[in-house]
Amino acid sequence: MTRGAVLTLGAIASLAGLSAARAGDATLFGWPSLSPIAPAVTEVLPSLPQNWHDLPLQLHVSESIGYNSNFLNVPTGPGAAAAAYGRPVGTMQSISTYGATFQNEISGQKLFADVNWGMYRYLNNGHYNTGHSSADLGDNFTLGSKCTGSLKLSESSAPSTPGQQVGVNVINNLTTLSATENASCIVNGEYSALFNSGYTKSTNSALPDKPNDYQSIFAAAGISYAVSETNSLQVLATLTGTKYTSRQPVFNSQGLVDNITTEQVMATYTKSFSPNLSVNAQVGVLGYNDTYLGVNFPKTLLPQYSLSVQWSVTPKLSVSASASRLASAPSAVVSNLQITESATGSFAYRLTPKIGVGGNLFATYSTGAATPFLYNSPLAPYASSQRTYGGGTNVSYAVSPFLSANLSYQYTRSVQSTLTWNTSLILLALNFNPY
Repeated sequence: MTRGAVLTLGAIASLAGLSAARAGDATLFGWPSLSPIAPAVTEVLPSLPQNWHDLPLQLHVSESIGYNSNFLNVPTGPGAAAAAYGRPVGTMQSISTYGATFQNEISGQKLFADVNWGMYRYLNNGHYNTGHSSADLGDNFTLGSKCTGSLKLSESSAPSTPGQQVGVNVINNLTTLSATENASCIVNGEYSALFNSGYTKSTNSALPDKPNDYQSIFAAAGISYAVSETNSLQVLATLTGTKYTSRQPVFNSQGLVDNITTEQVMATYTKSFSPNLSVNAQVGVLGYNDTYLGVNFPKTLLPQYSLSVQWSVTPKLSVSASASRLASAPSAVVSNLQITESATGSFAYRLTPKIGVGGNLFATYSTGAATPFLYNSPLAPYASSQRTYGGGTNVSYAVSPFLSANLSYQYTRSVQSTLTWNTSLILLALNFNPY
């Protein structure tokens, strides 16, 4: 792990030296022009990109090295005897990411692709090394003069973050495949009709998390009223059918169902009071039934809301805060639905043109919904509510326009039933992005 990381960091530093030498004007035409030699060619062929940002294909590399105090999600506390669970295992860790981004516009259609691949490596625990990947492929399209939207295919696979799994003493790899479509068509003046749809498949590698594997299909329709680009209101109704693909028949007697349908109505208000202050607010309700894409009267109505604020206090200092209560497919508990209440706050401060500092605090409370579990069920500990909270800080340094370094620390504490998970992660990262 260490040798591979050092080689990668050395390669990035070498590239940084080349890019820093031309940081002032990073163009592809810093060399003497050849156009007087062949003027006819330059007039016939399309013009070449004049700088890095105009290139249709861009490459990026990231290498992080640090220490993870509990990479196997080992619990502690009164209910976690060392004889049953062992003790938290800390290790030196590296995260490598290599990626490419493509974008091109053809007749008003903006094609894009973003592909990333890399490895999580653990010193002296190499048998836990895990690959991670992500890919997006799509088109930001325009239809006529009134309709715009996007089509996107996505794939991602990576270890679950703290507070997003129920398995213990294990790395849970979460893999998600999705296809989504969003379209907006102007109806009249400030009014637009919205049509969205999509498909998602999610799978977990850890056995206790397998009951949360699912496939879902959704369709949504609504209307948007935009007074201006900085002031808009949207109402959207969404019907979602979900199949849980890894639930055994015995789970049904314990309150877990194989199919569920949710019907949701959400109103979203977005307002920019100034270039320095913006607010996004959502409020709505969600109902559910134990069927697949069945339109019936909901058994229960669950209120939902979210509020987020972004404020640039000064040219150097910006802060953001959010609070929400939203329903989703389960990840932190084993259930038919998960209600997550969360609050977050963060800040970013630019000390100098090259040095920035930041920090964040967060707290979430996840509980199961639509799941009448029996108290003596073997799954009861995994269905208990989970509380997760923590915070972190980071310092970034712009080595060159293309190379940046970042030192970060993040602490997370999760509590479920009688079990507690504490994780500290410190990372030093180098990011090479020639844009």
